[in-house]
Amino acid sequence: GPRYLTYADKPLRSDAVVLFVGPDNKARQEDANRLMHEGYARYLFIPAYGRITEALSLSSTAGTNKANPKLIISGLKPRPYFENTHVEVLEAKRVMEQYRLKSAIFVSSPVHMRRIKIITDKIFHEEPVRIVFVPIRVEPAPQDLFDLTLSDYKRMGKEYVKIIWFLMYSPFRST
Repeated sequence: GPRYLTYADKPLRSDAVVLFVGPDNKARQEDANRLMHEGYARYLFIPAYGRITEALSLSSTAGTNKANPKLIISGLKPRPYFENTHVEVLEAKRVMEQYRLKSAIFVSSPVHMRRIKIITDKIFHEEPVRIVFVPIRVEPAPQDLFDLTLSDYKRMGKEYVKIIWFLMYSPFRST
């Protein structure tokens, strides 16, 4: 259960940090800012808000073509039957193409990382980009099924339902 959902890579120097929003947004923002402060990326992009910022103190990142961080990015476009994370990954892909970014660090809560990876693998399957998945640093979730609380089971159940829903509709998606 929980071990499968909590997918994680080591952070690597990338063109952008892509932050996925959620209920623990403050912790997610803090970790994304930490990655930026430690020099892992030049851009911070939040697809749900259509916001991109540049860490001006960092040197130029290879792969960008004079990207304009003040470019106005449209908000998420609602799409029937798509769940929000799917739309956020589609928006991340669009912005990465627009800015000619070749690498990114996707940041979210640990329990959401497997679903984000599954969606990303489908959307970016033919793209020459490198994406790593870095969950936020929180207290480690229990890994033994007997140590889980009812709340943990509900959260895991929702994740599995969302993964199954994505796998069911993704073969029929138009984008």
